[in-house]
Amino acid sequence: MDAAQAPRVGRVYALIDGNSFYCSCERAFAPALNGRPVIVLSNNDGCAVARTPEAKALGIAMGAPFFKIRDLCRKNQVAVFSSNYTLYGDMSRRMNEIYHQFAPEVEVYSIDESFLDITGLGGGNYVAYGQQLRQTVRTWTGIPTCVGIGPTKTLAKLANRTAKNHPELNGVCDFSDRATREKYLPATPVGELWGVGAASAAKLKAIGVETVGQLRALEPKQGVSCSPWSASAQFMN
Repeated sequence: MDAAQAPRVGRVYALIDGNSFYCSCERAFAPALNGRPVIVLSNNDGCAVARTPEAKALGIAMGAPFFKIRDLCRKNQVAVFSSNYTLYGDMSRRMNEIYHQFAPEVEVYSIDESFLDITGLGGGNYVAYGQQLRQTVRTWTGIPTCVGIGPTKTLAKLANRTAKNHPELNGVCDFSDRATREKYLPATPVGELWGVGAASAAKLKAIGVETVGQLRALEPKQGVSCSPWSASAQFMN
């Protein structure tokens, strides 16, 4: 790992993203859709590329061809939208304008995800700061978000996923806090870690590593020291 990729010592990052972003953009202008299953289709209305939790609960998979789920959508009153990338791009811009009011450094990672350097902000109460951030975004744009916080971008992204998977966290997970790491990392599937694809997960499983906690316990000599995610291991303890 070169110096440009190395974690900045003592930093705290937040990753904020829009929940079911394309669908949430459509709901922002049609509040009556709140609580109703919504999907957004790809170009030419070929397949589902965004789904609300209600749509996922119906068994609609990411990438499902629309012709195969048309009857299911009709039966369950699923709201179906064609992609509107002009709208999604504008909503992304509005959200990032808000982020710049909360942090001096903002890195746009994708249309619905941004990293913020929040080191020392909010008096160090990063959960409260994350809640204030997501509440401001919801109030000003109508978009629900989750916030993951960590001492590296890898852990911030993992914290974001953890916030989505655990309702008790109320949308914000702080992995810069040791107690929070100890509570959630041991049972987190290693495949949820940024940079661990299917091939890497299979190799790790072959040596008995199926959770992030088990990955953390590996010795460098076991062949993970050069992986793109091993730089975060020192911050997991």
